[in-house]
Amino acid sequence: MGRSFIPPALIELSNPSTPEAQVNALRNLKNEIVGHDQRKELAVRHGVVKPLAGILRTEARKDGKRRRGAMNGNSGAGRDGDKEIEWNTEDELRFQATLVVGSLVNGGPAFVAPLLAGSVLPPLIEVLSLAETPPKLIVATLRTLNQIADAIAHEKPWTDSSDGPLQSSLTSIVTEHLYTRPVMESFSKILSQAPGSTTVQQQISLVIKLITKTCGEDKQRNLLVEVGILDSLSTKLAAIASVDALSLKMEAKASSRDELPLKYLHDVLEGICVIIQDSYYYTARFFYSAAIQQLFGSSKDNSSSSYDAYQSSQTSWDRLIPRLQTIQSKPDAYMKSWPPLGSYNLAGASDSYTRLPSMESVPTSRTVVTDESEHPLYIWLMFVARRGEGKERLSACWLLALLKKFSEKWSLNDPSKTTRERHFSYLVVPLVVKMIEEANPTSEQSKKRSSLSPEAREEHMFILEQSPRVLGELIAGNKALQNAAADARILPVLVQILKKSFDPVVTSSKPLWSPRPASPQIRDPMINPASSTLGRSGLSSEVLHTFRYREGVLLALAAIADSQDGLRKMVIETGAATYIIDSLIPYSEALSDPLSSTQNPGSTTPKDGNPVAVLVAACNVTRSLSRSISVLRTSLIDNGIAKPSFDLLTHPNVKVQIAATDVITNLVLEVSPMRPEIIEAGALKTLCEHCRSANFDLRCGSLWALKHLVLGLPIAMKIQCLNELGVGYLVQTLNGEPSKSAVSSPISMGAPNATGEQVDILNTVDEPHMDVDDEASSEDEDPMTDSIPSMRRHQRQGSRYTSASNVKERLQQIKSDEHDPRINAERDDIRIQEQALDFIRNFITEDRLSGDTIDHILTCFGHTRFFELMSAKLRPKGAFTSPGGPSYWSNNNTTSTPRSSFATTTNPSLSQSNVNWAAYPAHELIMGTLYILVHVANGRPQHRSLLIAQTQLMNHILPLLSHPNRNVRLPCAWFICNLAWVEDANDMTASRERAISLRQLGFEEGARRLGQDADLDIRERAKTAIEQLENLMKDGSGYGSPRVGGGLIGDGGVSALGRVGSGLGGLHSHRSWRDGNL
Repeated sequence: MGRSFIPPALIELSNPSTPEAQVNALRNLKNEIVGHDQRKELAVRHGVVKPLAGILRTEARKDGKRRRGAMNGNSGAGRDGDKEIEWNTEDELRFQATLVVGSLVNGGPAFVAPLLAGSVLPPLIEVLSLAETPPKLIVATLRTLNQIADAIAHEKPWTDSSDGPLQSSLTSIVTEHLYTRPVMESFSKILSQAPGSTTVQQQISLVIKLITKTCGEDKQRNLLVEVGILDSLSTKLAAIASVDALSLKMEAKASSRDELPLKYLHDVLEGICVIIQDSYYYTARFFYSAAIQQLFGSSKDNSSSSYDAYQSSQTSWDRLIPRLQTIQSKPDAYMKSWPPLGSYNLAGASDSYTRLPSMESVPTSRTVVTDESEHPLYIWLMFVARRGEGKERLSACWLLALLKKFSEKWSLNDPSKTTRERHFSYLVVPLVVKMIEEANPTSEQSKKRSSLSPEAREEHMFILEQSPRVLGELIAGNKALQNAAADARILPVLVQILKKSFDPVVTSSKPLWSPRPASPQIRDPMINPASSTLGRSGLSSEVLHTFRYREGVLLALAAIADSQDGLRKMVIETGAATYIIDSLIPYSEALSDPLSSTQNPGSTTPKDGNPVAVLVAACNVTRSLSRSISVLRTSLIDNGIAKPSFDLLTHPNVKVQIAATDVITNLVLEVSPMRPEIIEAGALKTLCEHCRSANFDLRCGSLWALKHLVLGLPIAMKIQCLNELGVGYLVQTLNGEPSKSAVSSPISMGAPNATGEQVDILNTVDEPHMDVDDEASSEDEDPMTDSIPSMRRHQRQGSRYTSASNVKERLQQIKSDEHDPRINAERDDIRIQEQALDFIRNFITEDRLSGDTIDHILTCFGHTRFFELMSAKLRPKGAFTSPGGPSYWSNNNTTSTPRSSFATTTNPSLSQSNVNWAAYPAHELIMGTLYILVHVANGRPQHRSLLIAQTQLMNHILPLLSHPNRNVRLPCAWFICNLAWVEDANDMTASRERAISLRQLGFEEGARRLGQDADLDIRERAKTAIEQLENLMKDGSGYGSPRVGGGLIGDGGVSALGRVGSGLGGLHSHRSWRDGNL
């Protein structure tokens, strides 16, 4: 064994003699520790971190003074520009110190901790300025930063703290240093370079990889967009795509100076995906960026009437992918008036178009065959996915999935939206399925992995980790794509991979024998303990890889089982339930203690548990499966899903708590057999505690679960739940959340008024001050129109290829909808108020119509406060609260309006009321409030009389009979029905008085108009109400229509999403399920 150079090197570094001697010491130290973790540990314990930080800090200051105004790479003087800065001893000293740091961090997170404690990271980052640092040193520094990012990814998961970020502590420290404006501006300058030399190309690639590895929070993505990194990546992507445009004999509109070699396409695609994921606005920034629009736009903008220009542009890009056709059935009259314009002249079609066999059938006389066009950007990405392999193909599919998600939310008159589903089903999903099959650890390709090069093995592992995740992104929320994936028989493969992730994993590296005693050695008092003490050892590469692909498979299964019972049963039939339950077991620190004598550090089993990301993914798939009644009552209960799901409610990480609450929301439904078990475990108290959490998603989700839990409980448990939650909490929630509304409200919404009025945020008249690219918004924008998302998406009937002014308007719309704090705060306020209203509604729902729960609610709230809260949710902003309300219909007007006029969505027959619906609260709140009143009216006769006595409340309900939303008009019809109900013969006199009051208030005329509604359900309810009122006003001999299930609507509660569906009968409660989209 050779002599160790560590002690002499440390002596020289601690007491430097000359720069040349320091360089030799660092070089010897680097050669000594490479590949030897024990020698790295010895160097750290002897205090190597402090001199390393000193060298980096000193040389960074020297470089800053010595190289002001210098140029980097080829940014100014050509491709030999990297020779402009002379390499000297100081540069070599810093270069060797940077390499030593990189070698140390290769040992894992245990070595990152002392380096961070010794403040090595700040001086390492300071040299990233192009004008002050030689290109070679920038490459070495970026490579070391990437090594640090790789090392901290191995940190064990138990370091996640309560209510803290998903990242571990080391990751938080590193990202805090990286994601600052000066550092990101340096990154932006590096990305903006012309990639003429290999050195600059390496710099660009390393920056993108570093961003990909470390960017995981919204504030980090926001900073990347603000400094222009997303725009730079968009420009690089367009430059690469311009090569394919030239091959199609199209004009290359992107600058060739930004063109990177094709081998870097994967890095650019993945960098864009990491930035734009989970944000529609950032996706729009990419999609509408100047470089992308310039290359993939159409000349239709400049000559909208020129069909030939549009057709030629489309045809050029369409040649890159197989041609798809759609067969549409049309009536004969249509065919005679509008023939298919030669669309079925297949003889003249180019042979280069590949057609699917299913599209070759000959159409009938009633069939039109049309070619399906697609946006050029989508076409090119599909072409890249079909042409490329490995990471390049996967990244292209990932970007396609994100763009598809954006187009579904903000279609913006995209004509390709209707045909995109087929392109993805035939051209994209099969590619991802094939990648998953080839990456399957049990496949033949995976068995040959040991013979591959290290780069090929790394790529194979990356594809196994990411391809299931990409599949989940592609098919999420789309039944056709979910069926396409299932038809490709991917479910057995996914379950096989999930099963493989629980097999024992043997690590490739084993700890070497050490002669050192177990007792701690005496340290030199001159050495800083923090920078000379190793941190906790991390997970091995094999175990981390296992966790990652386990998470990806669970996300894919959650997407497949999202919306169809048949696919949920297929997931269960393939044997996934057992492994999903095992994925709900959290990672235990006690079982993974590195000092434990019983632990085998080279293996992992289901008992070792799962990190936060896997737990969240397992909760997602469990939530998807629990929407099926048959699965809920069989497989999930057989596998004991209740206990592990409930245990996660108290997990220290808030993200896990939120995901577990989503699962519990479905498991406590009235139809769930696991409901008693979860209640006995203490779910009621835990959920009530979470309703007061500082995290809004946990607060709203817990109230959602309580809404389900309280439905169908005995009255004693209902009262216990209400007492635990608190009437004061419900009152405060229904009055609005001042802490949320006061974030940035320009109209002083910090404290709610006495009436608790809430204005529909989607119809607010206040234009938010939100500019795009730090420029003022257009003066021509309509404040009212721009503040309504439903109108914003359809206000301009233009082409998908927009001008610069239209792009700016659309970006402004999307940004305001997503990033305006006032709109987000008020939207959250409406969401949680909706859950609070539904909780009250389910509380007063009884199987036997005793009215005791109604009395309890009125007593706890107080009659006056309760009805004032209800009235505040029904009246428009600024409405008068005087007893005499406006008369919306004349009692003398008995003329019937034709059904055709009333059937329109805006109800023009009631236009004389001139109701400004924009001033009303959100229709979700109106609907929830009305159904509470419907249930109160379904109580005892005294409750009905009490309601009619609330004149202000009744006057606010009356105009809602003409509301444009049928989900508001329907409970109005039920409300009149219940108020006109006759309990028995003793109730006849009071019922006749209530009928007279209803006529005087205008509800009889309103019921007649509802009898002409376009909706059949509303018409039938209105006819019942009219019949009851007529019988009461005649001689009182009839009691109206018979009750249904003991009451017209008294035995129904709301579950899951709080939507009405097709009624409120007892069977409604299992028709809707928690989908996680609060």
